[in-house]
This record gives sequence, C-alpha cells and structure tokens, in this order.
Amino acid sequence: MAGGLSERTRERTRREIADAAGQLFIEKGYAATTVRDIAEAADVSTRTFFRYFPSKDDVITAIASSTMDDTIDRLGEHRRGVDLLTALRQMLDASVARVEEDPESALAFQLMLRESPVLRGRWLEEQRRSRDRLAHALAPWFPRSASPMAAHLAAGAATLALDVAVGRWTDEAGQADLMKLLEQSLGLLGSGALFLTRPDTASGGRRR
Repeated sequence: MAGGLSERTRERTRREIADAAGQLFIEKGYAATTVRDIAEAADVSTRTFFRYFPSKDDVITAIASSTMDDTIDRLGEHRRGVDLLTALRQMLDASVARVEEDPESALAFQLMLRESPVLRGRWLEEQRRSRDRLAHALAPWFPRSASPMAAHLAAGAATLALDVAVGRWTDEAGQADLMKLLEQSLGLLGSGALFLTRPDTASGGRRR
C-alpha cells in the first residue's frame, strides 16, 4: 500500500509540473520559459524538477502521456457490452470537450508544436507509444481469435481521426467546429470510402 501511495504521489507531482509547464509555454512561449519558471509555477525546486524530467523538452512527452492517461481512463468507464465504435466515439468526444473548455490555450499549444520541430518530434514519438497503450486497453473488445493487429489498427484509426480533426481545426485558427470535424474524420474512416476513391483523370490524377 505504501508503495502504491508513493507512486501515486510521484505521478501527481509529475503531472502538476507538466501542467504548469504547459501553461507557461502558452503564456510566455517555449523558448522564453526556463526550468526555474516551471519549478516556481509548480511550487517545487529546480532540483525536484530534474528528478522528474531530464530537460525542458521532456515535459512535452509528459503532457502527451497524461492526455492518453485521461483517454484510457475514459475508455475504462464503459461496460464491455458497449460496442467498440461507440466507446471510441465517446472517448474522442471527451478529448474534444477538453479542447473546447479552453480553445485559445489549445490552439496556442498546437501552434507551438508546429513552430518547433524538436517539440513536434517529441510529441509524435510519445503519440506512437500512446497508440500502443491504447491498443492494449482496446484488447478486451476483441475475441482471442482476432488478429493481434486488430486492436493496434483500431487504436491507430482513432488517434489518427482525432489528429486530423485537430490539425484541420488549427489550420482554421480554431474557428471551425472541432466536434463536427471529428465526426467527419471518423465518418470517412468508418465508411471505407477513402479506399474506393479513384484518381481525378480530368486533372491528371491530381486534386486541386
């Protein structure tokens, strides 16, 4: 029990540092935010910061990881009788709802990732690990006879649908309806229509 409590305390501190860092990145910009700034905002020492994160860049990994933690927790709330598509839709809707709670901060964070190749790389690397974690959480929805790839494909499709929707929303400076973009993204994947399209011969096979 002591070990479990200690681990929860450690994880809570790690998340508080990451949350404080994320807010500072938005307010001051990533480059202008120092480790000391983050430590002060999280009410910890710089020494404590470095016990949790080797560098400032690593905080981005923690932010992505905590986002998936929330997603998997949401998925775990569903009874096994709920079909997978419904569970995934509700899980992704919850992710979008968090964005809509503070769209300005969410947009600023997405733009920050785009402007920094290093941060974007860290974010994408953690997203790959997150897909593996999500696939593990989806495993109970698949029979034992299912291909080992099935859960990974479902996890990849779900995270891709969200990523494409958020990307489009960012392109439009947060003015589009993110929930509708997500529904469109999921609809295209679910219909299979993407794989039935043919080149536009009138334009030489290229879309304009």
